[in-house]
Amino acid sequence: MSEPKPPQDKKPLNFWRLVATMSSLGWSLVLPIAGGALLGHYLDGLAGEGVAWTVGLLFLGVSLSLYNLVHILFKEAME
Repeated sequence: MSEPKPPQDKKPLNFWRLVATMSSLGWSLVLPIAGGALLGHYLDGLAGEGVAWTVGLLFLGVSLSLYNLVHILFKEAME
């Protein structure tokens, strides 16, 4: 008996496409978080009062990162 063949409708994984997706995912997570923290720190320095801008923009950056994560993963799952 011969071995069963894999279904023809699935595309083989391309290594470089996977690397590009992972690097895109990394940048999409890091940039909003770091950017929000740095911008918030700068605005707190201008205002001279506590860390309100830093915390607020950090949470905004985390929220944007999670949105980007879900968007990229669902886009990859649909292809």
